[in-house]
Amino acid sequence: MTADIRLLRWPERDREDYERLAMAIARVRDLAARGRGEIVASMPIGPEEPGDADRARALLAHRRQRDAAAGAQAELFGEPGWDILLLQFIAFEEGRPCFDREIVAETGLRPAVVTRWLQVLATRGLVRTIPSDAGPSNTSLSDAEAEAVHTLTDDGLRLVLGCVGGS
Repeated sequence: MTADIRLLRWPERDREDYERLAMAIARVRDLAARGRGEIVASMPIGPEEPGDADRARALLAHRRQRDAAAGAQAELFGEPGWDILLLQFIAFEEGRPCFDREIVAETGLRPAVVTRWLQVLATRGLVRTIPSDAGPSNTSLSDAEAEAVHTLTDDGLRLVLGCVGGS
Protein backbone atom coordinates (compact mmCIF):
# COMPACT_ATOMS: atom_id res chain seq x y z
CA MET A 1 0.00 0.00 0.00
CA THR A 2 1.40 3.39 -0.94
CA ALA A 3 1.61 6.43 1.31
CA ASP A 4 -0.93 8.20 -0.93
CA ILE A 5 -3.54 5.61 -0.08
CA ARG A 6 -2.75 5.46 3.64
CA LEU A 7 -3.17 9.22 4.06
CA LEU A 8 -6.65 9.33 2.56
CA ARG A 9 -8.26 8.96 5.98
CA TRP A 10 -7.26 10.68 9.20
CA PRO A 11 -8.18 8.41 12.14
CA GLU A 12 -10.63 9.99 14.60
CA ARG A 13 -8.29 9.35 17.57
CA ASP A 14 -5.47 11.23 15.81
CA ARG A 15 -7.85 14.06 14.97
CA GLU A 16 -8.89 14.35 18.65
CA ASP A 17 -5.24 14.29 19.78
CA TYR A 18 -4.43 17.01 17.25
CA GLU A 19 -7.35 19.18 18.43
CA ARG A 20 -6.22 18.87 22.06
CA LEU A 21 -2.65 19.77 21.06
CA ALA A 22 -3.85 22.75 18.99
CA MET A 23 -5.93 24.06 21.93
CA ALA A 24 -2.97 23.67 24.32
CA ILE A 25 -0.66 25.53 21.92
CA ALA A 26 -3.24 28.29 21.55
CA ARG A 27 -3.48 28.67 25.35
CA VAL A 28 0.32 28.81 25.70
CA ARG A 29 0.56 31.33 22.86
CA ASP A 30 -2.09 33.55 24.45
CA LEU A 31 -0.43 33.38 27.88
CA ALA A 32 2.99 34.18 26.44
CA ALA A 33 1.60 37.04 24.39
CA ARG A 34 -0.12 38.53 27.44
CA GLY A 35 2.78 37.94 29.82
CA ARG A 36 5.74 39.11 27.73
CA GLY A 37 4.18 40.69 24.71
CA GLU A 38 5.87 38.13 22.46
CA ILE A 39 4.41 36.32 19.53
CA VAL A 40 5.08 32.60 19.56
CA ALA A 41 4.93 30.07 16.74
CA SER A 42 1.64 29.66 14.97
CA MET A 43 -0.53 26.62 15.47
CA PRO A 44 0.10 23.58 13.32
CA ILE A 45 -2.63 23.04 10.76
CA GLY A 46 -2.40 19.26 10.52
CA PRO A 47 -2.48 17.20 7.35
CA GLU A 48 -4.45 18.64 4.47
CA GLU A 49 -7.46 16.58 3.47
CA PRO A 50 -7.14 15.55 -0.18
CA GLY A 51 -9.98 16.47 -2.51
CA ASP A 52 -12.19 13.94 -4.24
CA ALA A 53 -10.29 14.26 -7.53
CA ASP A 54 -6.99 13.74 -5.65
CA ARG A 55 -8.41 10.60 -4.08
CA ALA A 56 -9.51 9.32 -7.49
CA ARG A 57 -6.06 10.07 -8.95
CA ALA A 58 -4.40 8.23 -6.03
CA LEU A 59 -6.68 5.23 -6.53
CA LEU A 60 -5.87 5.11 -10.24
CA ALA A 61 -2.15 5.47 -9.55
CA HIS A 62 -2.32 2.65 -7.01
CA ARG A 63 -4.17 0.47 -9.51
CA ARG A 64 -1.55 1.15 -12.20
CA GLN A 65 1.24 0.29 -9.72
CA ARG A 66 -0.55 -2.94 -8.87
CA ASP A 67 -0.96 -3.75 -12.57
CA ALA A 68 2.73 -3.07 -13.19
CA ALA A 69 3.72 -5.30 -10.27
CA ALA A 70 1.43 -8.10 -11.46
CA GLY A 71 2.88 -8.01 -14.99
CA ALA A 72 1.24 -10.58 -17.24
CA GLN A 73 -1.19 -11.50 -14.45
CA ALA A 74 -2.58 -7.94 -14.18
CA GLU A 75 -5.80 -8.87 -15.97
CA LEU A 76 -6.74 -11.01 -12.97
CA PHE A 77 -7.13 -7.85 -10.89
CA GLY A 78 -8.92 -5.74 -13.49
CA GLU A 79 -12.05 -3.74 -12.86
CA PRO A 80 -12.54 -1.96 -16.19
CA GLY A 81 -15.87 -0.42 -15.21
CA TRP A 82 -14.40 1.17 -12.10
CA ASP A 83 -11.31 2.41 -13.95
CA ILE A 84 -13.53 4.03 -16.58
CA LEU A 85 -15.70 5.70 -13.94
CA LEU A 86 -12.62 7.04 -12.14
CA LEU A 87 -11.23 8.46 -15.40
CA GLN A 88 -14.60 10.03 -16.18
CA PHE A 89 -14.73 11.57 -12.71
CA ILE A 90 -11.23 13.03 -12.95
CA ALA A 91 -12.06 14.54 -16.35
CA PHE A 92 -15.29 15.95 -14.90
CA GLU A 93 -13.44 17.51 -11.97
CA GLU A 94 -10.85 19.02 -14.32
CA GLY A 95 -13.62 20.43 -16.54
CA ARG A 96 -12.47 18.64 -19.67
CA PRO A 97 -13.92 15.98 -21.96
CA CYS A 98 -12.80 12.36 -21.71
CA PHE A 99 -12.39 10.82 -25.16
CA ASP A 100 -12.61 7.07 -25.65
CA ARG A 101 -9.02 7.01 -26.90
CA GLU A 102 -7.90 8.47 -23.54
CA ILE A 103 -9.69 5.66 -21.71
CA VAL A 104 -7.96 3.09 -23.95
CA ALA A 105 -4.55 4.71 -23.34
CA GLU A 106 -5.00 5.09 -19.56
CA THR A 107 -6.46 1.66 -18.85
CA GLY A 108 -4.47 -0.38 -21.34
CA LEU A 109 -7.67 -2.13 -22.40
CA ARG A 110 -8.45 -3.05 -25.99
CA PRO A 111 -10.81 -0.61 -27.75
CA ALA A 112 -13.51 -3.28 -28.09
CA VAL A 113 -13.42 -3.92 -24.33
CA VAL A 114 -13.70 -0.20 -23.58
CA THR A 115 -16.65 0.08 -25.98
CA ARG A 116 -18.43 -2.85 -24.31
CA TRP A 117 -17.87 -1.43 -20.83
CA LEU A 118 -19.07 2.02 -21.89
CA GLN A 119 -22.22 0.39 -23.26
CA VAL A 120 -22.78 -1.45 -19.97
CA LEU A 121 -22.20 1.75 -17.95
CA ALA A 122 -24.55 3.68 -20.25
CA THR A 123 -27.22 0.97 -19.96
CA ARG A 124 -26.98 1.23 -16.17
CA GLY A 125 -27.35 5.02 -16.39
CA LEU A 126 -23.87 5.85 -15.09
CA VAL A 127 -22.41 7.47 -18.24
CA ARG A 128 -23.81 9.06 -21.36
CA THR A 129 -22.31 9.56 -24.79
CA ILE A 130 -21.76 13.02 -26.22
CA PRO A 131 -20.87 12.89 -29.95
CA SER A 132 -17.87 15.08 -30.69
CA ASP A 133 -15.88 16.10 -33.72
CA ALA A 134 -12.97 17.47 -31.69
CA GLY A 135 -9.55 15.89 -31.41
CA PRO A 136 -7.42 13.73 -33.68
CA SER A 137 -8.43 10.15 -34.39
CA ASN A 138 -6.57 7.21 -32.96
CA THR A 139 -5.51 4.44 -35.34
CA SER A 140 -6.58 1.70 -32.91
CA LEU A 141 -10.17 3.00 -32.88
CA SER A 142 -12.60 3.74 -35.66
CA ASP A 143 -13.06 7.47 -36.32
CA ALA A 144 -16.46 7.45 -34.60
CA GLU A 145 -15.11 5.66 -31.52
CA ALA A 146 -12.04 7.89 -31.28
CA GLU A 147 -14.18 11.02 -31.36
CA ALA A 148 -16.84 9.88 -28.90
CA VAL A 149 -16.90 11.56 -25.53
CA HIS A 150 -18.53 10.02 -22.49
CA THR A 151 -19.44 11.83 -19.34
CA LEU A 152 -20.84 10.82 -15.98
CA THR A 153 -24.55 11.06 -15.37
CA ASP A 154 -25.78 12.34 -12.00
CA ASP A 155 -26.11 8.71 -10.83
CA GLY A 156 -22.55 7.97 -11.96
CA LEU A 157 -21.26 11.05 -10.17
CA ARG A 158 -23.07 10.06 -6.96
CA LEU A 159 -21.64 6.54 -7.17
CA VAL A 160 -18.03 7.70 -7.58
CA LEU A 161 -18.36 10.39 -4.91
CA GLY A 162 -19.83 7.82 -2.53
CA CYS A 163 -16.81 5.59 -3.09
CA VAL A 164 -13.97 8.13 -3.13
CA GLY A 165 -15.52 11.02 -1.21
CA GLY A 166 -14.13 12.23 2.09
CA SER A 167 -15.22 10.78 5.40
